[in-house]
Amino acid sequence: MSNQFEIVTAQGEFLNVHMTVANTGNHAQSFFATNQHLKIGGKTYDANGMAALWTSSANEEVNPGNSIQVVVSFDVPPGASGGTLQLHDSAFSGGVQVGLP
Repeated sequence: MSNQFEIVTAQGEFLNVHMTVANTGNHAQSFFATNQHLKIGGKTYDANGMAALWTSSANEEVNPGNSIQVVVSFDVPPGASGGTLQLHDSAFSGGVQVGLP
């Protein structure tokens, strides 16, 4: 991934997950890409913070009733696919798990 200001290189390859994040609560909530994780074959991959900056998905404030489109990138071994996303609304939440095909 690159733009005119920086280059982000994966150690393996980037698995990019496109999501819609909705705030169904009554107060503004922050989304941080780096709070999201991916599990494949018993291994946990953290979201790549530099790639999140490049895709403008690093952190976003979401007001009640609004939603945003984000791309969360994980640096995984070449050919890795599937797995389970662990999605969190904060670094301290229990999160939810969402399976990937």
